[in-house]
Amino acid sequence: MATFLAFRSAAKQICSPKIRPHTFLNTPHTRRLHASAVHHSKYQKPRNDNIPFSDVHLVDLENSGQLVKMSLTDLIAKIDPKESFVELQSTVPLPVVKIINRREAAERRKISKEKHKQNVKKNVKKELQFTWGMAMGDLEHKLDRAKAELKKGARVDLVFAPKSGQKPPPIAEMKERMELIAERVADVGVEWKERELRRGMGALFIKSLGMKNEDEEENSE
Repeated sequence: MATFLAFRSAAKQICSPKIRPHTFLNTPHTRRLHASAVHHSKYQKPRNDNIPFSDVHLVDLENSGQLVKMSLTDLIAKIDPKESFVELQSTVPLPVVKIINRREAAERRKISKEKHKQNVKKNVKKELQFTWGMAMGDLEHKLDRAKAELKKGARVDLVFAPKSGQKPPPIAEMKERMELIAERVADVGVEWKERELRRGMGALFIKSLGMKNEDEEENSE
């Protein structure tokens, strides 16, 4: 890794109309915070009976996102718990809630998890170091490792350097060796960045064939 580094160095949740503060905000009946509200997980918003307010303001999606004040108990009683749930969206300046469809919420979570999984896979990067005069057996072993990582979807940096105490080969020979290695991994990977060759050291930047280009990812979103 030190060799490679030396080489490189050289080379509001809701869109709704503004709401005017109301005098009933600070009344005991409206704002009864439970201890669970303070310590509630930041990864999940309070739902149904876990919402620490007696009165809430429902987002009316059929009426341009207008807020409708109502009793939380009455609202929960009106929904089918098997189909949907009431979820707290914000508390300032008003306790605002939405009715969430369980099936749609599950689908969104599934999509989010898959996108996170793909992002993690995209950000995995491996580095393998080669010497210009590497023995064929060692070369094949490194190539097998590179291919295995590319098949997993990772990016692989192939770094070339002269063996300790030896001079690098002529530039033409270095270019030929890098071209040969690039061809050997072409069935599972493609170069996504321009090759680097400087001061006797070189690098190939390979990504899995299944990975999109950054501009393709932006267009697909």
